[in-house]
Order: sequence, then structure tokens, then C-alpha cells
Amino acid sequence: MSSSKITIKDVAKRAGVSIATVSRFINKSPLKQENRAKVEKAVKDLGYQPLIYARRLAGGKLDSFGLIIPGYEGIFYSFYALEIIRQVASSLDEKAIDLHLHIYWNQDSFKTSLVDGVILADVIGNEKQVKRLVKEEIPLVIINRNLSDLDVNCVAVNNFKGAYEASEFLIQHGHKKIAHLAGDSRVQCSQERLEGFKSALSKAGISLKDDYIKATNFSRKEAREKLEELFKLKVPPTAIFCCSDEVASEVLNFAEEKRIEVPKELSVIGFDDNPHCLYGSLMLTTVRQPLREMAQQAVRILKENIKSKQPPQKIILDTELIIRDTVSFV
Repeated sequence: MSSSKITIKDVAKRAGVSIATVSRFINKSPLKQENRAKVEKAVKDLGYQPLIYARRLAGGKLDSFGLIIPGYEGIFYSFYALEIIRQVASSLDEKAIDLHLHIYWNQDSFKTSLVDGVILADVIGNEKQVKRLVKEEIPLVIINRNLSDLDVNCVAVNNFKGAYEASEFLIQHGHKKIAHLAGDSRVQCSQERLEGFKSALSKAGISLKDDYIKATNFSRKEAREKLEELFKLKVPPTAIFCCSDEVASEVLNFAEEKRIEVPKELSVIGFDDNPHCLYGSLMLTTVRQPLREMAQQAVRILKENIKSKQPPQKIILDTELIIRDTVSFV
């Protein structure tokens, strides 16, 4: 008999106990050691695997957390997306919890019956899904975004501060003609990085030029198009603060092709501290965001909320400016 056809009744018969005793074993409820040993042996002998729906209906834990990532172009090449998956999976593995990965592609098909709780790796176009999850009262943590209008747990990064410090560093090196290759305007982290950039320039008394702010949607292709526009200007920038290391890498490629010397003629700062962007003769100056800590905090909070309902936590993690080779004085 295949393990999928074996029922709780078969386990109870093999162990010589009641069905209720097997149910308590499955749901990790208190049980006499003698009965627990009998059921364990029967489960092992029969190769029994309890259906997750049965465990859910019985009020048991599935030991499975959902991770929802909003789908977007280039997601399977995204350092952020891949690193969040890796770090959440690693944190769950340490706690013997399974990962149920779901990518949201404009349709809310996620089944909460499959998991004990959910981690959302940002909210981009799936606001209705978030409200549905809140309404269903499933334990929930949102990362990379701080939602002040909903009573949900959030673990985000201080993008404003990271962008401010990066821009300030360029200003301290004498740069006044500073451009910003921004990310997706729908994304909170992009908005905050843009505001941090603007604030640093404003505090230094540097006038903001609209021609120096270009949206790239975190895309290398769009970054290349915007760079062509920037360096056709009568007065091109002497420094560029980028929304991501991927975009910054495209700036370095562009500069090499156009024989623009970095950092002597053009200073560049990225955002992420993506190890895949540390290659070649120049090491990228960048803003490190604590993705590992963000994932660990999310898993911790979710685990605590599954155990007992608690007031929502709003955590903002600090970034760190990593100084390397791509910034110099003008």
C-alpha cells in the first residue's frame, strides 16, 4: 500500500491505540510516552504522511511558512529577490520549518491553508492581497516596506538614511553635479532613496536639476538609455548615485565603453552591496542593506505571532556606507 493511501485509522490499528491518540500525536499534543512510542513505530513502519489539510482542520501546525514575492521583470535575476529567498529559507531551515514560495503575478491565488503564516517580500501591486491576508487573520510580516496604515508587522530598511549618507559622501568629495538613477517609482524603497538624495543636496545648498534624475525601474537596459541621455547634456554629471548595484555596474560598463575614467572623471555609488558586482579592477562604493537581518527578524516575529497573537512590530534597520574605489574628489 502506498503511503498516500494509508490513513490515520490504519496507523491506530497498527499501533493498537485509538484514532484520537494518533490525532494527538500528529498535532504534537501531550501524550503518554508509551502511546507515543507505539504511534511513532507504526508511522515509521507504514510510512504514513498526514495530509496537511487534515492537520489544519485539526488545529495543528504545518511547520510551513509562506514567502510571497511580487513578480516583476527580471525577478529571477534580482539580487534582492534571490537573497531574500536564500536568507528566509536558511532561517527557516535552522528551525525545521518548510518554505512555501509563491510569486504574485497580478492574480491572488495564494492559499493560506497551506501555511502557518506568511512573509511578504514587499508590496508592489498586490495591496488587495495584503488586505485579504489581514482579513483572514493569518500571521503576517511584511519586509522591505513599512505600512503605517495597517496593523501588520513590518521589517524595513532605512533607505532614506542610506541614500542621504551616500549623497552626502559625494558632496563631501566636492561634487555638485550629482545625478540619481532611481528605481521603480511604485516601490517604497525607491521613493525613500530619491528623497534621501534630494534632502542631502538641499541641505548642502545644491540646486536640484530635474535632468539629473532618471527612472530606471532597476533595469540595466533602462539605465543604459538614461546614461545616454545624461551624457548628452551640455553639463553632464561628475557623480552618480544609483538605486542598486546592478544599475551601478551598468554605469561602470558605460564609462569603460565611453572612456570615462572612474573615479577620476566620474564617481559612482550603488545600493545593496551585491557581491556579484564586485569584479574588475574597481571595487564599487555602495550602501549595504541588512537583508539577512531583515529575513531573520521576519522569521522570528512570525514564529512568535503564530505561538501567540501580539501587537504589530514596526522595525526599521540601518544601512551602512561601504567605501571602496569608485569615489574621488573633483
